Amino acid sequence: MRDLTRFAGAPTPMAGLALGIGSLGWSWENMGIFDGKAQALGAAIAGVLLLVLAVKFLLHPHLLKDDLAHPVVGSVVPTFAMATMVVSKAIGGQLGSGLWLFAVALHLVFLATFAWHRARDFKLHHMVPSWFVPPVGIIVADVASPGGALAPLAHGLLWFGIACYALMLPVMLYRLIFAAEVPDAAKPTIAILAAPASLSLAGYLTVVAHPSPLLVDLLLGIAVLMTAIIYLAFAKLLRLPFSPGYAAFTFPMVIGATALFKVVHLFAAWGIDSTSIAQLTFLAELELWVATVIVSYVALRYALFFSPLRRAHLAA
Repeated sequence: MRDLTRFAGAPTPMAGLALGIGSLGWSWENMGIFDGKAQALGAAIAGVLLLVLAVKFLLHPHLLKDDLAHPVVGSVVPTFAMATMVVSKAIGGQLGSGLWLFAVALHLVFLATFAWHRARDFKLHHMVPSWFVPPVGIIVADVASPGGALAPLAHGLLWFGIACYALMLPVMLYRLIFAAEVPDAAKPTIAILAAPASLSLAGYLTVVAHPSPLLVDLLLGIAVLMTAIIYLAFAKLLRLPFSPGYAAFTFPMVIGATALFKVVHLFAAWGIDSTSIAQLTFLAELELWVATVIVSYVALRYALFFSPLRRAHLAA
């Protein structure tokens, strides 16, 4: 039992790292050389991290309650459900569909709880980019959708997420430009600005049979622009002292590459000229390599920071 109490120290943002690792393995499948092995490996590692957090929340439910009430940590709690959706895709079959449905329900509970807390004590300066995670992050359900009888639910979640992004983006930009500076402890969440457009695009292309060229071009433009901005922001973000919030760097980079690969396949189906497709493929592969470096770096920093030797040094 004493060993189990150690799980209380597992940082909740680690769910974001699980999401990044699971998604990275899946995204590498677009290179066409892994035959499902990369997806399975990513899902397995993500599953271990999720299991650690699940034990923490089951043994110490008050910690989950406290996290959900926090204006920053509460917004990243849903990454636990999002990572579970990614794992469900790797499992597949009825078990995968059941796990997907459970993760969707869990995400909606996290969303409702976070929204309730924020509505009770809303302050503009509390807003950080991770606030996109509860309402827009649900679109991961579309990227991981098992289809079939669950397709209508996936479609509803897609349009809910896109609508929330459209409503929140102007407010978030206003807050970042005109309100108080984001505290250093929350600055890693700035990287999340790269995720919503890419996630919306990836989800849209996954579940919509006949995509609108206008919406695809709009989301693609925003996605590439936001990703480029965060690439530049990394010059400062990576200089911040390490914290579990570094996990926010991972998934936004991965989903950017994933969305571009989906656009490549779409453009090929539309008969777009080969030069444009080649350029977009190069960009997708570049983003995938950048995502791999970022995820590997964050995972290494986590491993070093939470190693037994490091914990013993801090305790001393």
